[in-house]
Amino acid sequence: MMPDLSLQNFLSWAAQVSVIALAGAVLPAIFRIHHPRSHLAWCHALLLACIVLPLIQPWLHPVISGPTASRSELADTANVTDGTPSGQAPIPWSRIVAWILLAGIVARLSWFLGGLRQIRRYRNAATPLRYLPEPVRWARKLTNRDAFFYISAGNIGPVTFGWFRPIILLPESFLTLKPDAQCAIVCHELLHVKRKDWLITVIEELIGAGLWFHPAVWWLLSQTKLAREQIVDSEVIRLTAAPDPYIDVLLEMAGALPDRAPVPAPLLLYRSHLIRRLRSLLIDCPISTLRLRWSYASMAAVVAVSGCLAFTSFPLMGQPQIQGTVVPVTVSSHDTSPQASSPAPILAGSGSIEGVFRVGGAVTAPKLITRFEPEYSDAAREALTQGTVVVQAVVQPDGTMSVARILRSLNPELDQNALRAMSQWRFEPGTFRGKAVPVEIDVEVSFKLRRDPSDTMKRSEGA
Repeated sequence: MMPDLSLQNFLSWAAQVSVIALAGAVLPAIFRIHHPRSHLAWCHALLLACIVLPLIQPWLHPVISGPTASRSELADTANVTDGTPSGQAPIPWSRIVAWILLAGIVARLSWFLGGLRQIRRYRNAATPLRYLPEPVRWARKLTNRDAFFYISAGNIGPVTFGWFRPIILLPESFLTLKPDAQCAIVCHELLHVKRKDWLITVIEELIGAGLWFHPAVWWLLSQTKLAREQIVDSEVIRLTAAPDPYIDVLLEMAGALPDRAPVPAPLLLYRSHLIRRLRSLLIDCPISTLRLRWSYASMAAVVAVSGCLAFTSFPLMGQPQIQGTVVPVTVSSHDTSPQASSPAPILAGSGSIEGVFRVGGAVTAPKLITRFEPEYSDAAREALTQGTVVVQAVVQPDGTMSVARILRSLNPELDQNALRAMSQWRFEPGTFRGKAVPVEIDVEVSFKLRRDPSDTMKRSEGA
């Protein structure tokens, strides 16, 4: 069973991810950054940030104050927060969403495991390439890496998989290519082995399975695949010093082979990425290290600001916090018992105590509209009693104030006068996400003596 408020938190987190991913997608185009290696690191950083967002941001915790802190009151607070009337049975949307998410994760993991089984079938049906052609041996020397080479009977490939014993599947058409094209293809696959891209691809597939529901995650994973292939493309051109045969083989395979994107392994060709890869090979846009660092530092600052705005606009709600016990006591205008002067909790009025919020985050503070000054009793004036009464109160959604407790007592009679005046105050209530809610505030009521100048003059004359 999902915890309280988790559906709202899920939607808030999804909105936060959308904001950060959108900023991360637009900024490289604004700063005109075309650098695959740094772009791959940028996409991985954005993906990691989206995953750890719930861990790096402050959570809002509604405050419960009441005679007892029971589970029913926590549920009432949840209803006040999510807008479900307390008199109606809430629809178990959290459970429905949980089952949908779980079903999607199971489906994506099944798809992933099916892809691994498909690769294994390709491997079992393939023929080992025991006598390596000269271009293959030259590619091994250029990359300083080795692998097991197989010719796929189903014309599948090129594709690389395996970590401890990497395997490269080559299509049958590979043997009919020109030597320089063969060398370029094998260099491409061996560079994936060198970079350990198969393990990274598996991790990305697992992340995609867990976050299958979010388009921003799809975009980030697609960008990582594209940037990784662009990095390998540029390295192949650097090693072979022959861009034309490599570009020709990309175009040839684009027309002869279907897109094998469902296979969970680094591929030579993704049709959806072909145009951008060719453009990156044909148009070389060098960029200075200083400009690159400055651009990414600026982009990171913008993303951080966007994340803070997303945290404020779509906050995550934690479990309600329990405030101290409140003892309901009706304040009477004639009550001068010692109980009124003690710092024990006092509540004006009657009725059940609802969930109480504290100012901060998405909770706005109440605004005083009407104020009545308390009376200064003759006895307190003669005793030269002055000071401040500090009261902890709750501003209700209708704008009235109910006293929770006296935090600092001054005088039993002055305390009652302060409470009597405060019972007539009216507020513009505090809000949480646009809805009026009970908000806790601390109120100070000051009593100060004012001396009469004429009285002071008479005393001085008499002296």
